[in-house]
Amino acid sequence: MTGANGGYQIGFQLTPLSVDGNLDAADFKGGPHPVEKDPIYRLCSDNRDAGNKFVQEGKIEEAIARYSELIMQSRALENEPDVQWTDEGRDLVRHLRAAAYLNLSLCFLKSKQWQHAVNTATRALQGDKDPPDPKENILPPEKKAKALYRRAMALKDGFDKLEEAVKDLKKALEYVPEDKNVQLELQRVNQALAKEKKKADKKLAGFLSKDAKDAKGGIFSEADRQRDTSGPELPSEPVKVSDGLWLVPKEEKEEVEGVQEAKDAGIDLDELGRVTSTHFLLRS
Repeated sequence: MTGANGGYQIGFQLTPLSVDGNLDAADFKGGPHPVEKDPIYRLCSDNRDAGNKFVQEGKIEEAIARYSELIMQSRALENEPDVQWTDEGRDLVRHLRAAAYLNLSLCFLKSKQWQHAVNTATRALQGDKDPPDPKENILPPEKKAKALYRRAMALKDGFDKLEEAVKDLKKALEYVPEDKNVQLELQRVNQALAKEKKKADKKLAGFLSKDAKDAKGGIFSEADRQRDTSGPELPSEPVKVSDGLWLVPKEEKEEVEGVQEAKDAGIDLDELGRVTSTHFLLRS
């Protein structure tokens, strides 16, 4: 390049490469331009195509890397100041990103990364903004059905959340009511849900039956209830156990205790007996 004094200086220019290493953006001159002409948009498209190819070849990890790179590039693209943004241009970028999330949900489903499958399917439906931006809801109905179907499969196979899976499958059928795969999967999940409910009801019935039996029988078993608890037969007359120790029947014990109480109160029982006898004889 020519210097200020008419000489030459060594310099370089950065030119974005495609994923294949080609200088397909060499004709980009900078300045205001539509989004389709932006080098980053072209890189997004290249990563999409490469990811799709890897999926077809069964190279899931490589595909995940391509789609993830596309998403990062699309976010950077939205901040490019030289792009002549239109509503259609914004939607092009949103659609690229939503399609990448949708394809990621398939990759994560195939690799049994259940939580990632749920998350990416959700982002395919509503975008990755927080809170969700309604403008990110860009997928056509048949693609939304795919996202819902894949999320349902991850919920069912990864977390056994059958009720949530049923909701997603029913919603998917609203978009593609004639889809046989969705219909069949909904039937399978409903059957599994009914079987699970029947098992839970049977278990609950067993608990209730046991509780009712326990309540009817009380805390004692049948053998305990039939056991003789009357104890040994008590003597009808005082029995000497040892010197100074007598076993007294209950009636006599109460009588003895009454005599002791009278003596403690200072009552002369002998005198009281004589007075009572004399009084009885006089009245007779």
